[in-house]
Amino acid sequence: MVEFHSVTIEDKPWIEQRISFKTLPTCEYTFGNIFSYSKLLDVKVADYEGFLLTKDFDKDFVTYCYPAGKGDIKKALEYIVNDGEKSGSDFLIFGLDDNDVKTLNSCFPGKFRIELSRDTFDYIYNCEDLRELRGRKYQAKRNHISYFKKNYDWSYETIDEANISECFAMSKKWLENASDEYKNDLEDELDIIRLFCENFTRLCLVGGLLRVDGKVVAYTFGEKVNDEIFCVHIEKAFSSMRGAYPMINQQFVINELSGYKYIDREEDIGIENLRKAKLSYYPAMLAEKYEAKFINGN
Repeated sequence: MVEFHSVTIEDKPWIEQRISFKTLPTCEYTFGNIFSYSKLLDVKVADYEGFLLTKDFDKDFVTYCYPAGKGDIKKALEYIVNDGEKSGSDFLIFGLDDNDVKTLNSCFPGKFRIELSRDTFDYIYNCEDLRELRGRKYQAKRNHISYFKKNYDWSYETIDEANISECFAMSKKWLENASDEYKNDLEDELDIIRLFCENFTRLCLVGGLLRVDGKVVAYTFGEKVNDEIFCVHIEKAFSSMRGAYPMINQQFVINELSGYKYIDREEDIGIENLRKAKLSYYPAMLAEKYEAKFINGN
């Protein structure tokens, strides 16, 4: 009997080993996200036959992430299906790519209703594009950055244990000015940021911040996915300060991410302004993902 358990830092080695077998690991398949979101969403994990299984208990229906690992994928999927049926409620599997869809349909023909999940597509960029911002399509970004450099007394710092608490303090101030429309979601996000900040070193996160007149006005951080891909988890800037967002974006890439080919800036979760902002950086690809809902009955 496999036991699902709460995620701890000690799970990091084996979870990352399982994730390493994903051809294109998206944001669901980073230990930092699994660890931090598990506290908010009551996500638990299990190591089954060489596969990482994740189960979200904090929904009207149970959700599982598509298994990551190496071995007999059919056995891992069968375990999820059996466990889901025992839960007594509907369940779904998320985070599937095209190959995962084919495998799931082959193992369980006609048992899942599978749909594209546009709100969860990851935005993946060429690192060089975000570093250089070349061409007419990035002219507006360059203009904002130029304004920031000319009009503010700014400095860049790598985030470490000495300044990470200032990033969290800045996040709280940022939330005070946020739109009421997304206040509840952003309060949940602040709890996630707190967990990231409290475990910054142990999670092996990499980040950078901007100061203006000595005060933190923008920061960002994320984690290595593999030798080619870096995943950005959080980026915050005071939008009232012109150029702060494109400035921290570019400075972080220049100072911390020179060894990577791609940068995954995660999902837009269906927020129109966030989608517009992510598209404005012209992603090299959108990592398409599907959700598969189990069909009860025969």
